[in-house]
Amino acid sequence: MTVRISTRLTLVTTLALIAAAAAWLAPGQDAAAQGAPVRHRMTKITDTIYRADNPGTAGVNSTSWVFINDADVLVTDSEGSVDAARSLLAGIATITDKPVRYLVDTHFHIDHAYGNAALPSTVQIVGSDFTHRMLVSPEAREGLTLRNFGVDSIPPRIAGYRQQLAQETDPEKRATLERQIAQQEATRAYYAGNFPLQPPNLTVKDTMSIWSGAKEFRILYLGRAHTAGDVVVYVPSEKAVANGDILFKATVGWQGDAYPNDHPQTIDGLRQLDLELLLPGHGDPVQGKANIETAIATMQRYLREEWRQVADAKRAGLTPEAALARFDASAFRAVYGNASMPSIFAVRRIYDIIDGKVDQRN
Repeated sequence: MTVRISTRLTLVTTLALIAAAAAWLAPGQDAAAQGAPVRHRMTKITDTIYRADNPGTAGVNSTSWVFINDADVLVTDSEGSVDAARSLLAGIATITDKPVRYLVDTHFHIDHAYGNAALPSTVQIVGSDFTHRMLVSPEAREGLTLRNFGVDSIPPRIAGYRQQLAQETDPEKRATLERQIAQQEATRAYYAGNFPLQPPNLTVKDTMSIWSGAKEFRILYLGRAHTAGDVVVYVPSEKAVANGDILFKATVGWQGDAYPNDHPQTIDGLRQLDLELLLPGHGDPVQGKANIETAIATMQRYLREEWRQVADAKRAGLTPEAALARFDASAFRAVYGNASMPSIFAVRRIYDIIDGKVDQRN
């Protein structure tokens, strides 16, 4: 592939990779039990696009999207650990012998970019300036997102699985619970250690294009949304966009460090693209212009209503906890289910933005 700069492109010095952490395998996985390598499950979406799902390696993981080109491969997001990234590469090798040349970090979160350190030096890692900045800052190891998903939530989850296991008599269900416990234990151990991190070594501020032959991959920063530095990967020839966590089919997503005040306008930028296929950072793709428009419009309505209700509660002098308790998500339950209720972290984030505690310059 060659790279064409559309606005400002910054090439940053590649940091030396930290010594690879020991591979974490989820005990009880069928492939591991048979001695086969652990690898992602690959699902064909089109002739050139595959969905990659983690088989259960340690780490908090996302959905990666694999684009097979004439001579090489571009993939989005290395997921939550070095073992997850190795599993991703192994999965890709089952569908093509073409080399992975580019990996795009859609954002810096634990489940999307923490496998970067396992990638060979032949893979160019692309991301936003903000993603690079976060992955070299204390935020990557001490921030709210890591604590919430990689540290604080794991012990109660393990306790819940153990409680279920103590009451379960069905052998197959017990085996599933034992695998889940082992995976969670491995994840807790991984994030408690000195796990390696690698930021993008090619960063983009606004937009850039990567070319594989005649195929263009347009890396776009549309604005603040899920984080201050989300990018999407638009492939005009495929009428497809891998959009990270700024928009999903049936959930809202984590908002602990989001910008729900800017998010509706940011995803409005997707309407400027000729799209037939939307590939989110978690879950199922959205196919067809009408369905994509519905997903965009529904998310925009939700974010604006969330902001309105929480802001009203703040003006009324309510605590974030009280604001959450009175939140009415009924209008969105049919689409988002339980995910229609914001987390306390989302409510606190809105309070902080209103109070000017969030750096608006990012």
